[in-house]
Amino acid sequence: MENIVSFVLKVASRCNLNCSYCYMYNLGDKTYLSQPKFMSMETITVFAQKLHTYCQEKKARYVQIVFHGGEPMLWGKENYKQAIEIFTTIVKDVDFGFAMQTNGVSLTHDWYKLFKELNIRVGISMDGPKEHHDRYRVFHNGKGSYEKVVKAIELGKQYGMSNILSVVNLNISPSEFYQEVKNLGVPSFNLLLPDGHYDNLPDSFEKLKVNTLHHTPYADWLIEIFEIWKADSDRPMIRFFRTLIELIMGEQTGDQMVGRLTNGVAVLETNGALEVSDSIRACYEGITRNDLNIHTHSIDDLYNDPLFEVFFHSHNMVNDTCLTCPIYDICGGGFLGNRYSNEEGFDNPTIYCHDMIKLVSHIQNDIVNSLPDEVCASLDASEAHYEEIVEELKEISLIKAHDEIKNKLKSFSLVC
Repeated sequence: MENIVSFVLKVASRCNLNCSYCYMYNLGDKTYLSQPKFMSMETITVFAQKLHTYCQEKKARYVQIVFHGGEPMLWGKENYKQAIEIFTTIVKDVDFGFAMQTNGVSLTHDWYKLFKELNIRVGISMDGPKEHHDRYRVFHNGKGSYEKVVKAIELGKQYGMSNILSVVNLNISPSEFYQEVKNLGVPSFNLLLPDGHYDNLPDSFEKLKVNTLHHTPYADWLIEIFEIWKADSDRPMIRFFRTLIELIMGEQTGDQMVGRLTNGVAVLETNGALEVSDSIRACYEGITRNDLNIHTHSIDDLYNDPLFEVFFHSHNMVNDTCLTCPIYDICGGGFLGNRYSNEEGFDNPTIYCHDMIKLVSHIQNDIVNSLPDEVCASLDASEAHYEEIVEELKEISLIKAHDEIKNKLKSFSLVC
């Protein structure tokens, strides 16, 4: 059994922003209201003790700890000092990668100095130019957060902060978005597709047109970004594109969105609850809740949680359509939450299925056309054609997944 290698610690269950698309607060799940506002040092200590046991049993030598929220910076400086000391003292013979994903509005010199001292990498969420960022990432009084976030990014470059995270927004032109990132001067950034599923679609998706041949708004946007990025001799690293390129070239890599690796990510809530990735909450209220708690259970018990099992193996527990798709090894069926529907549970292709086929085909063709013929032959690489793949998927007699897998995928349906 592969291991859980990344633990997301929800050290604060509240946030000082009120982002309109947030899966924690604005997509229907209100269960955070019943949790403590902050994670206690007792919970951190118990978790560290059980993490030590888990790593010893699994012979794990590396663990990533991601401080998250809500907004993790609400937790306070002393808590971070104590937490890092607890982890590094209790969990023996393990290399840690500490990270934080923050909205950035509270970052100061003192915070950056502390994170550098504690070896915590900082990522900042940022959604493009001011007009667009301030439409979505707002304070509770409705005021935009752009100015504070840009200030935090500029300040962070003095301390090694190198990455920003952006949700794709089709209302921003690709050239405008890319120029904004270039102006910020960060060496790398990542792009996320919006949370959403068949019964709660992201902006610009028309329900009757999802996964039809000529309705690929997200692929079209990303392809334009890719072309701008490719032509830039001083381009930043875009993790999403890099991962897709590595997968197309045959490397064994990936994440929750793409590839065929297991999703070795677990969440620890402020009250000690052990759960699956919290972005799955966008499907429906309470979907991630179980009876597991670090104070009463071991980390290993999470493997027996039905939803965690589906999430952990989600790139290999897929809808029948995925099994016949030529880009399945690259797409991996997409992010689990994007496959959900009230009627079929997770037994669907991702809502971004056709977008991914079109995007991967474009990047693959770009790679093939840039390589000598003999190299393509040695890699068994050839051009991919979006329209042909879509038509092929319609015509192929589908390979059927095991009933056991289909039943597990459907078991989370709200329609019985």
